[in-house]
Amino acid sequence: MTDRKKVEQEEKEELQHLDDAAKETGRVTFEAAQAAAGPWLGMSIYLGPNLRGGRLLQSTVFRDGVPDYLQSLLEELPDVASLIVSLEQIADVEQRIQKTGTAENVAYQRLAKGEVKENGI
Repeated sequence: MTDRKKVEQEEKEELQHLDDAAKETGRVTFEAAQAAAGPWLGMSIYLGPNLRGGRLLQSTVFRDGVPDYLQSLLEELPDVASLIVSLEQIADVEQRIQKTGTAENVAYQRLAKGEVKENGI
């Protein structure tokens, strides 16, 4: 198996794990989202909805990873982390956002409806 195929397979397994966790608990944990999204090295993009108060806007692109000033937001709203993806993953994740029941769809809908309570739960 080539390195690229191995990485793709690992990413699929992580996304499946994230889907399973979302279905079981109804939410995505910050740790699971981080594991699925990776360290966001290089350029990445936020594919979620605009957050209230302009805290984070849809399609915000990050160079060299997510800035430190967003760490508190990621801890407060763990669903945000699952919607920050590398540029190479945009098409796949956008499809998953549209597919009912996926972790990305659940995260997007919850953020769009403002259904996040204390500590992102």
